[in-house]
Amino acid sequence: DKLREVFRTGDIGIRWYDRKANLLHFIYEYEHGVRIYPAPSPPSRGGLKLIQSREPIVVNTVAEYVAQGFTTLAGTDQSRSSVGLPIVGSDRVLGSVVIENYERECAFGEAEIRLLTTVAASMGVALETARLFDETQRLLKETEQRAAELAIINSVQQALAAELNMQGIYDAVGDKVREIFHHADVGIRIFDPQTGVIHFPYVYENGQRISIASGPLPKSGFGAHVLQSRETLVINENMAEETAKY
Repeated sequence: DKLREVFRTGDIGIRWYDRKANLLHFIYEYEHGVRIYPAPSPPSRGGLKLIQSREPIVVNTVAEYVAQGFTTLAGTDQSRSSVGLPIVGSDRVLGSVVIENYERECAFGEAEIRLLTTVAASMGVALETARLFDETQRLLKETEQRAAELAIINSVQQALAAELNMQGIYDAVGDKVREIFHHADVGIRIFDPQTGVIHFPYVYENGQRISIASGPLPKSGFGAHVLQSRETLVINENMAEETAKY
């Protein structure tokens, strides 16, 4: 928005480059003053040159535009001149800033290039800072998760060391899980393969401890699936559909 204001233009794009997929994502794109949303697409030969050279590319005429291997996006018009600057962070090209002019050739000089270069460099630093912050948050979350896992293990060990009965161990583990997951609904179920009976030694629902009588393991349902498949089952949405499925 600020570049559109400074350059008094309605024709600007900020593109994000996905190196693995070799796709340009058009995260901010205006043409003739109208916001547009082009679909991601592979960079043109000229776009690849911008990425590989890490240098500004100025196109002064339509002939230069074609000669350098640039192509117009589907549904957009051919500009008469343009300038593209790479956004660099972590010693790699993250994307580009492109400004076009549809009215005249040779529209961009040293002053415009100098300003855009400064902006692109600042964007690279800002994006890299954001990436490092996200990475730090991810590592912190992993550390917290490992600490939570160790807390559960320590609770089990403490219960065993205190020679508690099995119910005491279920209570210790269940209480620790509820504490870690902010008093979530928690159930511990124990299956006896010899009798085919499932027991419910620890169940909390809506913050209340409840008792459920032991009974035969149903032939279907979440519990039966987990016990038979020996696989973790995670359901985060569409509970009614998943219930019917199992």
